[in-house]
Amino acid sequence: MFGKKKEKTNKVFNAQKMLLTSDSSFTMQESFKTLRTNVTFSLPGKKNRCIGIVSANRGEGKSTVAVNLAISLAQIDKKVCIVDCDMRIPTVAAKLGMENRPGLSDYLADEEGYKRLPVVKNNDFNIDVIPAGTIPPDPTKLIESPQMEELLTALKNVYDFIVVDFPPVTVVSDSAMLSSVIDGYLIVTLHGSTETSQMDETIRQLNFANANVLGFVYNSKPASRKSYKKNSKYYYYEYR
Repeated sequence: MFGKKKEKTNKVFNAQKMLLTSDSSFTMQESFKTLRTNVTFSLPGKKNRCIGIVSANRGEGKSTVAVNLAISLAQIDKKVCIVDCDMRIPTVAAKLGMENRPGLSDYLADEEGYKRLPVVKNNDFNIDVIPAGTIPPDPTKLIESPQMEELLTALKNVYDFIVVDFPPVTVVSDSAMLSSVIDGYLIVTLHGSTETSQMDETIRQLNFANANVLGFVYNSKPASRKSYKKNSKYYYYEYR
């Protein structure tokens, strides 16, 4: 019994350690400043931007990047909402130390007459959060519903940035279904893990849906002086 409690505590500690704060490493802070700047300038002329965060596989740091990008945008006084659309294995709420229910799935499915949009304020990071909610039997059906598209469109009227955490592209096609309302996608790839064929398939699916791919986040790149070289289509981020 004591072992389980310790494991849970360690998981919470590790999740919080990966969040962007003033105590984060210089490399981490500068990486997200660069990512924030490049995302902003990749969508010129747009006042309200909806950014989709995807990856080829699970475990590549996609949700951590989504949360930290939202935090970074809030640090420059942008009004930000992060939406957890990974309703199969949601992690956004847990990373922020929040409850996962009620959330997006409860709102879209209107379970037990739940009609209020579950936007929760995270005062620690000054961002609004829409958790994934109760894990539904068919998340894809909810994602492709007219209500989901209407929701993101409505959020654009309120927020400067909406960051949407999607499930991995090669696992399910949920992210591509909303390409008409997502202004741009960032693809998170993990150093030493993501295979070229998997990345090709991810890009193929997004291109097939006419999605606007802004660039890539190369995650956990080994530290070196070359890490500070910048390219408008590639962003480097390292976390432990």
